[in-house]
Amino acid sequence: MEALAVVGRMLFAALVFPGLAFLVLLGLLSQWYRRKLSARLQNRMGPTYVGPFGILQPFADVYKLLFVKEMVTGVYTPARAITYLLTLGIAAVVTSTVLLPLTPFSVGAEYDVLVFIYLTLYASIAFALVGLGSVSPYPGLGGIRYATLMLAFEPAIALSLIAAVRALAPHTLSLRDALGRPEILGLNDPYRTLVQVFVLVTAGISLMIAVLAKSMLKPFDIPEAETEVAGGYLAELSGPALGLGILLHEAELALYVLVLSNLLIPVPPVAPEPLSILASLVKYVAVLTILTVVAYSMGRVRLDQALGVLLRIPLPLSILSLALSFLV
Repeated sequence: MEALAVVGRMLFAALVFPGLAFLVLLGLLSQWYRRKLSARLQNRMGPTYVGPFGILQPFADVYKLLFVKEMVTGVYTPARAITYLLTLGIAAVVTSTVLLPLTPFSVGAEYDVLVFIYLTLYASIAFALVGLGSVSPYPGLGGIRYATLMLAFEPAIALSLIAAVRALAPHTLSLRDALGRPEILGLNDPYRTLVQVFVLVTAGISLMIAVLAKSMLKPFDIPEAETEVAGGYLAELSGPALGLGILLHEAELALYVLVLSNLLIPVPPVAPEPLSILASLVKYVAVLTILTVVAYSMGRVRLDQALGVLLRIPLPLSILSLALSFLV
């Protein structure tokens, strides 16, 4: 019976909360919020028709793609391989949620942040391979652009995450401990408190810029630039494959914003209690608002400009924050 209870908690964590169902719900609601907020910034209406205030529009779009639309591809497009890559990417993102202290079935170890980085890295690899696996030139260009950006934003994300985790859990590299049991240094040690705050600020700035690039939000939406490469890596996707691509993108962004917001604002700690979950969601909305305002206040940049920004700002900041984290 005890083994069945453990399996039941594991399945609930993976499929419901904070796993697949929660990430899909949070990701699609976040997409609606981004679309509404960006529409306000640009003097438009945004989603309006499906559901109150158009809140169900992202759900209707994904449902139509997954269960209504037919998957139409080119003759030589590896449709099954693309579907497999996107499904495996969603599975990797969902699996990484068991490392968060939100779930009663939490798996953690001293170096679990490295596992988190590894699992979420696969989502980026899936996007690049989807583009590179097509024979059409437009998805290929999109995949090449994204793979090029990966060389800059993935190291920044990895180093910043490690630095932030070290600042909140100096004796381990456990993401679960950093989020659930952060060592908030009191005023009795102002030097270490100052270093800790500085590490979190620098790592947070680096993570925000790198997550914009990883999620292909403006000004880093170069891999899917419609006016240049006709949608980029998405150009050959339709029906269920396009729906899976949207789900992977939104779930990955939701996961990173959730982790980023709770690392930047570690009080109150993340826990499976209702009030703690509510506080985590409030912090999530605050960080998502900042990212959306920054993203939709700028236009798209060229690939060389994007690489210059990533190499000049988030990467050096991530290295600096990691070096300073050893002083905490």
